[in-house]
Amino acid sequence: MQHVSPPPACSSSESSLIRMGFPQHTIASLSDLDAKPSFSMAHLENNNEPGLTLGGYFCPQCRAKYCELPVECKVCGLTLVSAPHLARSYHHLFPLDAFQEVPVELYKGERYCQGCQGEIKDQHLYICKVCQNVFCVECDLFAHDTLHCCPGCIHKHPVPPCL
Repeated sequence: MQHVSPPPACSSSESSLIRMGFPQHTIASLSDLDAKPSFSMAHLENNNEPGLTLGGYFCPQCRAKYCELPVECKVCGLTLVSAPHLARSYHHLFPLDAFQEVPVELYKGERYCQGCQGEIKDQHLYICKVCQNVFCVECDLFAHDTLHCCPGCIHKHPVPPCL
């Protein structure tokens, strides 16, 4: 690092980070003497939702109340999401690269799918560019549309065991 100088910072560069809050759902019981029903911020605009409620999601920055997530806080502008919402959107941000389509007659290796372990009888097979595993068309579609990750890549880099 002594011989490498960092590139100059551009003054016009814009940050690509998004500030997010992760509120927990809070429910006060009717037996709690300190519990006070309140309106959520959604009730201010929408009259056909229920009125006062005991629980909801509270913005960690300004404590504004919301009934559902994801939402942008109307008070402080913080994006409020739950961890599962964020996890489900991850595959949209980093999609799985397309597998290489190869005619079966040009492929010299074994013609067994690494996903379903079945013999590939189609005209084409699909090869992951990272792990080089071979997949049938059904497993290729399943990996891209449902799993959003390559089963061969996951198998080569297993999750470390819990302590």
